[in-house]
Parts: sequence; structure tokens; C-alpha cells
Amino acid sequence: MDASSDFVAGRLLKSTHQHEGRSIISVIMPDSSVEPDSRQVVAPGRWYLLVALTSIVFVMLSLHAASLETPTVDEFAHVTAGCAYLKHGTLELFAKNPPLVKMHMAAAVLLSRDVSVPDPEGISAGQAWGPWIYGFHFMEANRDQFLALFFPARLMIILYGLGTGLLLFCWTHQVFDVRSAAISTALFLLTPLVLAHSHLGTTDVACMFSIFLTAFLLRLAIRKVSYLCVAVVGLAWGVGLLVKFTAVLLLPVILLSVICARWNSKSRGLLEIAMIVVLATLTINLGMGFQDSFQPLGDFDFKSSFVYGLQQRLPEWFPVPVPRAYAIGFDAVKLDTEEGEFGSYLFGTWSRSGRWYYDLVAFVAKSPLPFVLLVASAPWFLYRFRMQRDELFHVLLPLSVLVILMMGFNRVQIGIRYQLPILPFLYLLASHIWHRLPERTSRWMSRLVLAWYVVSVVLTHPSYLSHFSCAVGGEARGHRILADSNLDWGQDLYRLKPALEELNYEGKIGLLYYGHVDPQLYNIDYQLVPAEPVEGLIAVSVNYFIGAAYLATSPDGQPVPIHRDHVRWLRKHRPIRRLGSIWIFDTRNKGDT
Repeated sequence: MDASSDFVAGRLLKSTHQHEGRSIISVIMPDSSVEPDSRQVVAPGRWYLLVALTSIVFVMLSLHAASLETPTVDEFAHVTAGCAYLKHGTLELFAKNPPLVKMHMAAAVLLSRDVSVPDPEGISAGQAWGPWIYGFHFMEANRDQFLALFFPARLMIILYGLGTGLLLFCWTHQVFDVRSAAISTALFLLTPLVLAHSHLGTTDVACMFSIFLTAFLLRLAIRKVSYLCVAVVGLAWGVGLLVKFTAVLLLPVILLSVICARWNSKSRGLLEIAMIVVLATLTINLGMGFQDSFQPLGDFDFKSSFVYGLQQRLPEWFPVPVPRAYAIGFDAVKLDTEEGEFGSYLFGTWSRSGRWYYDLVAFVAKSPLPFVLLVASAPWFLYRFRMQRDELFHVLLPLSVLVILMMGFNRVQIGIRYQLPILPFLYLLASHIWHRLPERTSRWMSRLVLAWYVVSVVLTHPSYLSHFSCAVGGEARGHRILADSNLDWGQDLYRLKPALEELNYEGKIGLLYYGHVDPQLYNIDYQLVPAEPVEGLIAVSVNYFIGAAYLATSPDGQPVPIHRDHVRWLRKHRPIRRLGSIWIFDTRNKGDT
């Protein structure tokens, strides 16, 4: 027994000496990487050309879609709230989202046009429909130019989408080679999901960019061991926290990265963590002008279990180190993640609590089939052809944290857009496949996959929001799988008037539109579809057709609650036209049932 104990102690002591001076990453992820690939990339210039061409195509496609589509549900509130921020200085309107990107979009709007911005006085931060009520007032004050106001706002988001693609190229190029980087970047920029949200005036794509940028800078700070780089990480994370609360999920990534990298220099590690947290908090306060910052914790009435639990564990006098609107907004978003919002639709049924596999189904249904296959095969390639340990750590850690926290602890199941921050990490990981495949195999495979993406884009444009993979039946069967912003976000109202003219239809049409833009701005004469069967030409948003409960706007501007079975009677009819997310029915024709 004594000899055995001495042997074990000796082995442990030897292991300790071997790991001395190394980060804990070396211990928890033993370096099993192969020798660097010595293959030279032939004609690297053509790969840079591929990135340039796909970037131009991405911008052109996004610009065209942005010029066509009707302002969506969230755009109606995001852009108008941003204008209120800049014009009147109030930041509590639409506090569920931090103000930075909304102000960025609003600045483009206000600089390009003479806009009347109503005072949001009377609309409180806790008023659920407050941002959309304000959006209606904004629309009424700018009816003649309302639709045109969203184009300059959308331009700003196109830049965030393009920036994410170029950042993906830089990171992938540093880890692998220019060929792998170019292929992954081209595929990313031609992904329908990325195109869908990169031309809309919302915060989702900006959130993707800010999270990916912070992770990229964190990797550089860990490698360079520089306090200046650490400070830049803190500033970047603070900007991300001003974009969307999703950036909070980077906290465990930052903590684990610094702790593992500075395991043998704990004092430096603690200082770096403190620098990042302090600078991020300072950035939030600067970005919101220190409005009502450092108020006592006891002055807040938090609703979410998470934030309320923190409140109960701290003294009432404790100063909240962020602006009041920021704290209220974070609490509201956390409440949504705990209890859900609007209900979750999957495979034809609605659920209040959601399903644990919702995000996985949404990813498969909304992603190009080749990308799903690439992601599925990535673990085998990582096992067969080892990736450099430190680089793998800086990709897998944020990817794992985002997947676990976003998919496992979030009951807001209304759109794959919440998964957007995961996408660039998946494409970065898939780059390992292009890097390790034999040159000849990689060449024909990349051409085949790129051709698949190009065909998908050509067949989908400009209706990227309603794109579904051919593996699940495409757009024609999408309504049987997912709803809400996966399918119908009010983006296709612009297509209704031309369709009515093609049908030579005159007079009022029955309309049930899932959105907040007044159809009369498109010269559509309509009346709301009743809950009882009627004869006539009827246009209904797909969300309502499959049972969504929401608000519809009547011709007099009043919001009308729509229950799940409002158009149940219409489901026995077949549409005569499908305008993306709006279907036209002719209930006068008894044969179309």
C-alpha cells in the first residue's frame, strides 16, 4: 500500500512539474493537435476575389430586399423608438432592448429626412404595447413618408451583417488559411437566414456582430497578454451590452477564458476580469448618459424570478450600477425567457411552455441542407484531424455557452433569429473541414455547396424570412413547422396591391394582416375579416391562418385582438394566391375547399 501511494504521489508531482508555467487550458484540453498543414494555397488572390464578390452580392441583395419589404412587427417599434431617443432624450421607451442600435438606425433616418417625432410622454417603460402605440403615433405624424423612412435605418443593419462576414474571414484566415476562410465567408454571406435579418431594422444582426467581435477580441487579449487588449475587450463587451441583453451570456465566457489562461497568475487574471467588467459597465453608462444610474436597489419593482432573487439577497441601499431603464429592460427580458412570450408554434401545435427541441428543429428547418451536414460532420473531423488546442478552446467555449444558455434556459421560442449569434461560430468551426479535406475534394465540394447556396438565394429572393430548407419541404410547407418571425413578420404587405390589380379586383377586400403598418399606405381598401364565414376575396397573414393570437389594426386605426380560432372557418378553403406570408382566398368559389 505504501509503495503504491508513493508511486501515485510521484506521478502527480511529475505531472505538476510538467504543467508548471502553462495555462489550465493545457491541462483540461491536452494538446493532441497534428503538425501544421504544410499545403500551400494556390492562387490566394482568387479567394480574396471570392470574398469581394460575395460581399458585393450580399450588399446588393440586401439593398433590394430592404427597398421592397414592408416594415416588420419589431421594426415598427425599434426604429420609431430610436427617433424618440434622439429627439426627446427618453430611454425608457422599448426598454426591453438597449438603445444603441435603435439610435444608430434613427440617426440615419433623421439625417436623411425631415421627420416629425412625437413626444412619447405618457408611455411608460412597463407598458407592454407602449412601443407599438408610439409607433402608431409616429406613423400618423409621417404618413406621406413613413414607408420610406425605414430604408436608411435598414442600411445600418446591412453594415453589421457585412461586418460579421468580414470578421469571420479574418478569424478563419488566422486559424486556418485563406481558402477555408473565403469559402466559409462566402457561404455565411449567402445564408438565407443572414440575408433575412441583415436588411431589417432590428437588433438581431447587430447582436450577432457584437458578440462575435467581443469573442474575437477576447481571443487576441488572451494570446497577447496585454492590458490594453483587455481594456478593448471591456469596451467591446460594453458596446455589445448596449446592443442587446443577449451579450450578458458572454460573462461566463470571459470568466472561464481569463481564469483558464491566467491560472498560474491569478492576481493578473482577477485584475483583467475586474478591468473588463468595470469598463463594460462604464460603457453602458456612457452610452445612456448616466440616466438615473446608481439608484438604490430597493427602488425597483422587479418581476423576473432571477432578478428578484438577486434583489432579495442584496441590501436595499445597494446602488444599481446601470441606468434605471437598462435594469428595467433586463428584468423584462428575463421574465420573458422564464415564462415565454406569445406562445410557441411547432409542427402545427401551439404551446405556452415551449419544447426543449424547438431550437434544434428551427435550425434544421431554416438552414441550408449542406450547412446542416457540415455542422453534423464537424465533430468527426475534429476527432480525425485535430485542431490547435487554444484555437479550439476559443471557438468551442463561446459556442457551447451560447448553445446551452440560449437553447436550454430560454422559453422565448418565436424565432430562429435568437440563434443568430451562434451562426458565425458554427461557420468558423466548419472551416476546419475545408482546411483538412484534400485539395481536390475540397475544390469540387466547395463548388457544389456554393452552387447550392446560390440556387437557394435565387429561388428565395427577396423572401428570405420565409425560407425553409428543402429537407422539410421548402417554403410551401414551412407553415406546418414554424411560425412568427420564422415565417410571417408582416413583411409581404407590399405584394398585396399588385396582386389585387392582377386579379382585376375592385372594392374592399377582407384583410387580416399580421403587422402594424396601415394597409391604406399601400392604397389597399379593406375591412377586417370577421370570425364568422363570409363570401368574398380575403387576404390573411399565414400566422393568423395557423392560429396565432395577436393584434390586428382596423381601418380606423384601432387595435383589435385576434384569438387563435378567428379564421378557423377559412382553413377548409385553399388559397388562390400565395404572396409569401400573405395568402389570398376566394370564398365565393365553393370548389376551392
